[in-house]
Amino acid sequence: MFSNGCGYQSDQPLILYSPQQARRSIFKTIRFRAISQVATVLSYIVLVRGMQEHAFGIYNLFYSFIPVITTLASFGLEQTLRRFQPEYLRTAKPLASAWLVRTVAGARFASTVLMLAIILLAWNVIAKRFDLIGYRTDFAVFGVLIILYLQTIILQLSLASHMMHQYSVGSVAAMSVGKLLAYLAITVFGSLTLRSAILADIAAYGVGYMLLSVAHWRLRTKTPQSTGLHLDASERRRLTRYAVFNHLNDASSLLVYGQTDNFFIGAMLSPVAVAAYAFYARLTEMINNLMPQKLFDNVIQPMFFAVPAAESHTRLSRYFTLLIDLNLALQLPAIAFVIVYHRELVQVFFAGKYLQYSNLFPLVLALSIVPSSMSVPISLVAQYHERAGLMLASELFGLYQVGAMLVLIPALGLYGAALSTGTFHAFRNFWIWWQMRREVQWRNFKGVLTMGLLVWGSVVAVCSLLRMFLPPLPAIVQMAIGGVICGMGALAFLRSSGISQSDREILANLMHGREARLLRWLGLAPQSQALS
Repeated sequence: MFSNGCGYQSDQPLILYSPQQARRSIFKTIRFRAISQVATVLSYIVLVRGMQEHAFGIYNLFYSFIPVITTLASFGLEQTLRRFQPEYLRTAKPLASAWLVRTVAGARFASTVLMLAIILLAWNVIAKRFDLIGYRTDFAVFGVLIILYLQTIILQLSLASHMMHQYSVGSVAAMSVGKLLAYLAITVFGSLTLRSAILADIAAYGVGYMLLSVAHWRLRTKTPQSTGLHLDASERRRLTRYAVFNHLNDASSLLVYGQTDNFFIGAMLSPVAVAAYAFYARLTEMINNLMPQKLFDNVIQPMFFAVPAAESHTRLSRYFTLLIDLNLALQLPAIAFVIVYHRELVQVFFAGKYLQYSNLFPLVLALSIVPSSMSVPISLVAQYHERAGLMLASELFGLYQVGAMLVLIPALGLYGAALSTGTFHAFRNFWIWWQMRREVQWRNFKGVLTMGLLVWGSVVAVCSLLRMFLPPLPAIVQMAIGGVICGMGALAFLRSSGISQSDREILANLMHGREARLLRWLGLAPQSQALS
């Protein structure tokens, strides 16, 4: 994905952020992400089938507190670690890198404990609004999970910056499998209650955190320690300025997280409504987690921030285009499939739970197309150029979302919540892109738009007509037919102008081993190579 000639100053960073290392990291990520995604889907099926609807709603309300704590007490910590650790490693500053990780981990632990204490002290006020009276002890237990979750993220970011994705992504797979095994054991020997589900999640995160801690300890023993580290005054001001802007940005971006919709729904509707909305939002999230931007985020971010400034103007636009094009190449077929077969999916895999709201699924998934495909690359570009103030200004669109929620939820129920959040993300991301348009361009907009409408509009039409005129078939058979048609549409799209020549060249530069044959079969090889 990333070319040579980066102007690195030593052998170590050249090896660390070379195309060869990126390729190895991608294959490690694919291996562990595959395990993680399968285990996540299976564990979610067990969880939805096993939990009562009211308990499932409370469970999702608890998880909605994570973005609250993450953003309001962020102090820009994770963003600063994500932005500067790759730079320190690229420029051979291991002491600064180690100091940054240790400082961020300690500050995040302190801020998390403080926020949990404030929430527990104000619990009666909070609980009354969201129908959580009587769940204070459960939330206190859940606080352990929040601490483990945030500390785990820091270690994952650090190991990813070292391109040690076998640990950063492997821990995610271990946690996903751990959740699945815990849910199955509880279901077989008891029942999935709110408390038992939380304890299962804590156990899974505990295993993941221990694995990461051991890997990070082994890394520290092989690198110089940061005793006596002194950052100069200008560098400290740079870090502080970036952290402060990102703290303000994080604190004001609370509405960016889909889980915060649950607070509006819980306050204006009920915990059962929260359960239904969270169910389809979570299905959408699981689909979007299969997209390249999410699948390889731990590889993309350090490589992206390691691009030298002298090469950024040309290379960032190419990477920006690649990330959006590849994301849409997988997201559009998922949307097409769900538009036609949303009821069958819920009936077959989730025993028809929340089936009365199944029309919400394609709506939420379609409205996620802008934030899931554009948000990551445009945010990376803004962070690379240290434009935290721009990201902060974009949060003013949150005022629109609050107003839309207050108006549309009473009028349209859960569909109003989906429309409010989807349009908010669209307005916000398009505005950020407009402000950054001189630094980065989406070079393949016309090709994606034209071929997307042509190919996937035809696929939806064909699947809908077959569903209407074929004799009644089992739901699983209908979905199998739809899957074949979507697969044919995907092959046609990948061979079209929906993937640019620049995209194909980057992929060929990265995937030059045995996997090159797969690129040619999919039509993703450069045209000159495909014709040879």
